[in-house]
Amino acid sequence: MRKIYFVFIILSITLHFFFCTASGLSEILGEESARAEFAFVAKLGPNSAVLSWNCSHPAKGTMYTSDGILPSIQSSKTHFLEWKHLNVNTSYRVILTCGSQKIEEGSVLEFTTWISNDPPKTRGIWILGGIGNDGLPIKEVDLFDPVAEIWYSSITNIPSPRILASIIHHKNKIYIIGGMENISGTYISSSKVEVYDPYADVWETKSSLPSGSIGAVAGSVGDEIYILSGSNSSDMTNGPVFNTIIKFYPELGISGQWISFSSASTIFSRVDMSGCAINGIIFYTGGRTYNSGSANSSTDGFAASANTTTSFSEPSLGESKHGAAGVCILPSSQDPFPADGVYFAVVGGSTGSGNVFQPATFIIPTNRTEFYQLGSSSFSLGPSLPSSLYFPAVQTSYETRKIFSFGGASSINIPENTVYSLDSGNPLGSAWATHSLPMPRRRYSHKAIRIDR
Repeated sequence: MRKIYFVFIILSITLHFFFCTASGLSEILGEESARAEFAFVAKLGPNSAVLSWNCSHPAKGTMYTSDGILPSIQSSKTHFLEWKHLNVNTSYRVILTCGSQKIEEGSVLEFTTWISNDPPKTRGIWILGGIGNDGLPIKEVDLFDPVAEIWYSSITNIPSPRILASIIHHKNKIYIIGGMENISGTYISSSKVEVYDPYADVWETKSSLPSGSIGAVAGSVGDEIYILSGSNSSDMTNGPVFNTIIKFYPELGISGQWISFSSASTIFSRVDMSGCAINGIIFYTGGRTYNSGSANSSTDGFAASANTTTSFSEPSLGESKHGAAGVCILPSSQDPFPADGVYFAVVGGSTGSGNVFQPATFIIPTNRTEFYQLGSSSFSLGPSLPSSLYFPAVQTSYETRKIFSFGGASSINIPENTVYSLDSGNPLGSAWATHSLPMPRRRYSHKAIRIDR
């Protein structure tokens, strides 16, 4: 019995040693042969990112970052690691490995942190200003998220509602500059400047304009905001802006500072031109001549750094008009389709002439759209809008690869709430489609802007 007992013990020890050795050997071989795969950003925010990746065999994981090496202690096929203390709106690169895999063989992930914890405000399209059904300025600000296809109605209210103001984004804030206020049923010129911070949800009053500004062209270039042309009177013939540039330094002092100076070359003396800024050039086209109200088709560009118009000849529109939506389409390297074309687009408007009052009392809406691709020699005729619209608002969703047209007037003081969309990847070869979600309210002579560019 003792001999049998001894053999049993030896056999048990041998079997135990065999299985433990086999298990340990399997873990060692797994660590050596494991490779990172299926890597992705599991969670992203403004100051952190959670990275996930799979290993081909159970193994410990390692994340190599610009801040150092972050190990995943547990041996597993799936790993999640959080990289903290990142900067907002910044591009990062990480390398992910498994087991004893070499760093040059790891999976590479690149990502850009959010500007805020509220991405709809960054990627969304803000609808501000305009004239409503009652002929009065609209105070409500609406936000459209084209990715989730959601409207956020009355997300905030403009403290001093105005029409024909210069509404522009500058360094992730929204500026409402000048325009006209309705006082006791009468429109008067305004020099007010109000600024909205979407992330803080706070309005602030800045230094007033040196004089009123109605129907002007605005552009954000570097650290400054530029205002070109327009009028300072409801009767354009009484208060045209002749060749004067008004520049605002928002960060100078407590409330910012305005300065006025003359351009070294002639700026069109018109109101209600279409315009926007691309790479330091403020493009503008169309509009009504101050002393006759005649519609125009000629185009020019103001180079802010040189204080003069550009030396090359910008093309004219195919038709003379005013009150058209103008938008600059400028994809960035971080967009889903960075190779799409750079355009100055002009949509809708009125071909009517002879009216010298603000707001206009006579219009002939058009459904024509035109696209000037930078580097080309002419505006190209784009697809017609489904309806003729005066003063719609247009903006691009780079995430969904669509250009959106919002509202506009089908006739004098008859605003619409229809939304149309167009393929921004092929704007000349596609057609406008009616979007299923109309605007929360009817309006025209408003603006549609993004705050991230």
